[in-house]
Amino acid sequence: MLNVLSGFAVVIFVIAIGFGVGRLRLLGPNAVYTLNMFVFWIALPCTLITFMSKTDIAQLFGPNLLVVALSTLTTGFLAFLGYRWITRRSTEDSIIAMLACTYCNGSNLGIPLAAHLMDDPTLTLPVILFQVGFYGPLSVLALDMRTGKQTTNFVCSTLLTILKNPLIIGATIGIVISLLQHNTGFTLPTIVADPLGIIADATVGCALIAFGMSMAEVRVLQPGLSPRRSVWAASLVKTVVHPAIAAFYGVFLFDATSQLLLAMVLLAALPTGQNVFTYAQRFGVNKVLARDTAVVSTGLALPVMALIMVLLHV
Repeated sequence: MLNVLSGFAVVIFVIAIGFGVGRLRLLGPNAVYTLNMFVFWIALPCTLITFMSKTDIAQLFGPNLLVVALSTLTTGFLAFLGYRWITRRSTEDSIIAMLACTYCNGSNLGIPLAAHLMDDPTLTLPVILFQVGFYGPLSVLALDMRTGKQTTNFVCSTLLTILKNPLIIGATIGIVISLLQHNTGFTLPTIVADPLGIIADATVGCALIAFGMSMAEVRVLQPGLSPRRSVWAASLVKTVVHPAIAAFYGVFLFDATSQLLLAMVLLAALPTGQNVFTYAQRFGVNKVLARDTAVVSTGLALPVMALIMVLLHV
């Protein structure tokens, strides 16, 4: 238990440093964007290549991926129906609410947390693969059909973005290296592996600092503007209901225990990803709910994830 609490204390401390840096504007007005771009385009792909090249590929497409898909779709279905029925809002608003309750921050926050807390950043790959390859594009297509904004080019560009996503590229390279290593004994030359490792080591610190800085710049739950009840409800569904459903599937369908069950539940407890706000802004629906839920669910996710690790006795 002390190891769990100390692990989260480190994460919170680094985020707090980032928050202080952001409040004091020590790194200038565009530092958050620059740090996030470094993490997304350079550090995270290097991390995935480094770890994927040593990973058993079967783990990616096993029970973990199935639980990610089942728990996300189940929670999303319930969230969509609940929001539509309670608020009487439109279908497109309900789609954004569904995404706010289910779409995880699997890259910028998920990978650093998995790397620090469980020593394996590849644990988040099932989430990234499912969301980037299926859930996100399908939701965009549904929003496109409902809003009637003639955004066919946007849908096509979204699908094209999947192929150009640096995380997908990094994971693919890592998978190829892993397969080569398994079948031929090939390993990355030191002259390549060492630079990748150095850059990968920067991922956790830079990502958490950037995240803390971004938290210093946002204002949420503003009176008269934010749908506060819906935001809190969506945040609780994301950080409590979603992981509970993942635990149910993990235990009763796959008989998961120990580290596998922990990974399944922690992935589901990740907060709402920023892509939800991107979709809401692009289609002009439920923007405040998407933005505020991303922030509030993040504040709830860390203590919930710490509690999950304590309850599962890891």
